[in-house]
Amino acid sequence: MALKYKNVEKKAAAQAADAVEYKGPWGEIIPTEQKHIHFVRDVHGIEERWSYPYESLMRLAFKKSVPEEIEIMAGGDTITVRGYGLEKFLEPLEKRHLVRVEQRTIRFAASEPNGCCVTEIKIEPSRS
Repeated sequence: MALKYKNVEKKAAAQAADAVEYKGPWGEIIPTEQKHIHFVRDVHGIEERWSYPYESLMRLAFKKSVPEEIEIMAGGDTITVRGYGLEKFLEPLEKRHLVRVEQRTIRFAASEPNGCCVTEIKIEPSRS
């Protein structure tokens, strides 16, 4: 019995070591599934936070252009995220690990060690 317990413990430790957590001025990715994703942007000096349940995300399109663009349909709204190094967000979005995406209007190369920067978050509410 004790041997079996040690193997389970080793496996759990290995999985925890494989789980990657990223944080930066562009947002946050954590290794566990989330229920919501948050978009944070600055509009004329006022911070706006938009939150969507992952269940409401209907479509995701990635355009590898300059700047890169991710377009997300969520609950009837269209969310467009533009920036650099956004390809890093695709897998965490699909796995529901992306917690927060945050806009930075100025790209600081030195402060972006992973080469990721979100320069614009545009949210167009559905027209009713």
